[in-house]
Amino acid sequence: MVTKLMAGVGAIGVAFIAACSGRSTSPEPPSGHAIALPPDTVEPGGTGPQYPGTGFRVHEWGTNTIVVGSDGSLQRGLQHEEEDLPSFVYDRRRAELAQDPVEVKMETPVTYFYSDTPMKTDVTVRFPHGVLTQWYPAVQSFAPLTLKGKGDPALDPRFPFTNAACREQFSRLRDGVLAWGSVDVLARDAQPSVPEAPLDRFTWSHARAVGANAIRVANGAAQDERFLFYRGLGNFPIDVKVAAQAGEAGRDGGLTLTNLDANSAVGAVFVLRVEQDKAAFTVRSGGIAAGASLAETAPRATQPLDAYANDLAKAMVKELDAAGLYHDESIAMVKTWARQWFRTPGVRVLYLAPQAWTDRQIPLDVAPKPAELVRVMVIRVEALTRAQEDADVAAVAKLAGAARAEGEAHFRGLGRFAEPRLRRAITLADAPLEATQLLDAMSGADVNVRAGE
Repeated sequence: MVTKLMAGVGAIGVAFIAACSGRSTSPEPPSGHAIALPPDTVEPGGTGPQYPGTGFRVHEWGTNTIVVGSDGSLQRGLQHEEEDLPSFVYDRRRAELAQDPVEVKMETPVTYFYSDTPMKTDVTVRFPHGVLTQWYPAVQSFAPLTLKGKGDPALDPRFPFTNAACREQFSRLRDGVLAWGSVDVLARDAQPSVPEAPLDRFTWSHARAVGANAIRVANGAAQDERFLFYRGLGNFPIDVKVAAQAGEAGRDGGLTLTNLDANSAVGAVFVLRVEQDKAAFTVRSGGIAAGASLAETAPRATQPLDAYANDLAKAMVKELDAAGLYHDESIAMVKTWARQWFRTPGVRVLYLAPQAWTDRQIPLDVAPKPAELVRVMVIRVEALTRAQEDADVAAVAKLAGAARAEGEAHFRGLGRFAEPRLRRAITLADAPLEATQLLDAMSGADVNVRAGE
């Protein structure tokens, strides 16, 4: 499977270079920057499952982020970053932006390897409906290609295609591939030489606090880590529709969650409401049956943020353990994303996607085949309430008058979610030209901020 796949990638690359000119190149790690993180106050604790000490096993966790309107419609514009990555991470985006605003931001899948003896394995991940944008360690090959001196045909809207046929074939966000090739799974007691990623600047190192074997990849200079990492941008189907219910005057109603997959049940579902200094959550451990719907009231925010965050962390670790992760993996995932998931103001749904869905959307090829392959993907749904949409529409109206600065400030204060919310407001309002101008400016900016935090 992997050999055939890489042969196909090579053929595509030759065809591209021949037809569209240029020379392919691998991205270098970016220079990067970081913003100091707030203190980590989440302490999930407890005990749970762990590697039994025998056999070759592969575990993975990750998250996808989407924004939906009150009617459940997916909103575009999620290509912006929220979490800084260390400077050693490879990034094909750099200053490039997505050709088309994307609906799904695939964030931080990390893949762990366990073996009672040192071994070699061959690893490739594919993204049929998107492009894999960042990764570590270095890969043996990747697709779509970038061209030296010309840029990234898949992500750069200014890429100088020589003809329309090339633009049509190679400018789409699709057919992403990362092939690490041979990965050394080191001995259980090996002490890897990992690059520095201090926790006061990056959440990256939370993912290292696990009992997985260290790995070494030698695509160029040897690079050690505790996991394989990748991120991506794409437009692919989400199997749970989240839509707002009608509420009483002056109050938001609840949510209706519909599992559109007739064959697979959705795992545990969390519904969060976060305000500036208080929050609340509910959890449905039973998830949503295949083809079924779930009516859920968005809880009233009554609990102090720190107490709520710790309670939520414990509840989420429990569900991640039950989904098949080892306990330290569950804690690492929650600590990595607690600030964004738990503290960003708004109404959101976090649910565990069925592994069958993950395997379809992001196929992972590992050879030899592990005795156990566990992939746990949390889908983060930012659910716009009607009250939020009304406020956004009112801000759009201000863009055409004397209060334009106030309208712009409203959207710029929304951080990475400014673009999808502005897009939604434009569809709901008789939007002035100034709204489109602001959208153009936001689409062309790499908004690396933390909304509302």
